[in-house]
Amino acid sequence: MIGRYVIAVVVALGTAACSESPSSPSDQQPSATAPRVAPGTWAVLGASTPAGFSVSAPSQAWVARLQAAVAGNGVTVVNLSLPGLVTYNWMSLSAPVPPGRMAPFPANNIDAAMAQQPKLLLLNATNNDLVVGYSPDETVANLLAIRAIAVAGGATVLMLSTQPRDLPDAARASLPVIDARLAPTFGDCFVDIRTPLAAADNRLLPVYDSGDGIHPNDAGHAVIFQRVDLALQSGRCVAAPH
Repeated sequence: MIGRYVIAVVVALGTAACSESPSSPSDQQPSATAPRVAPGTWAVLGASTPAGFSVSAPSQAWVARLQAAVAGNGVTVVNLSLPGLVTYNWMSLSAPVPPGRMAPFPANNIDAAMAQQPKLLLLNATNNDLVVGYSPDETVANLLAIRAIAVAGGATVLMLSTQPRDLPDAARASLPVIDARLAPTFGDCFVDIRTPLAAADNRLLPVYDSGDGIHPNDAGHAVIFQRVDLALQSGRCVAAPH
């Protein structure tokens, strides 16, 4: 796995490759237009899942698996995820806070991420927005604003989809709506992690459920890592020579 990430390893946003099996990257050709990213810092913004909540050991979390996979290739993964965060918490301190909305977390927002001078930003479309009653429009707008700041700062953005969760029916129905709006915008830099983890009703499949209907277990984190790894290896979002 580590050998597949060479010195000029990649970054950006997951992808159409999500529908393919984890063994397929070797059959794919990198895009001639994908940016080549030098080794350096990769930053992660997210909530409880990328923070590693509910795994049996820290090493089982998908972010830790990613760090292990790229170790030795000049990449350091800085994880700024924190359980309970919503997309407004990731916004820049310079952005106005709408009435009744949460303020940015200074140590866990896009400003803090860009202070690391990341080559790659991995951004996870939280389902926490739906829990507190924010609309899909707000979620998508916030994520696109965060991406714009990252790109302006020289980072590639890899966008992870929403995740299945035990929510009221209307909120669960909004999960694929958010993903359907993000996927065409991010293209090959969009990573669908919801589909492989979800039952038909967009709840977590029991095999991937840590027991609370919210957080993936070790097996779920393994699936997320495989999807992220597949997107990076495909060379379609960023140039990742093997």
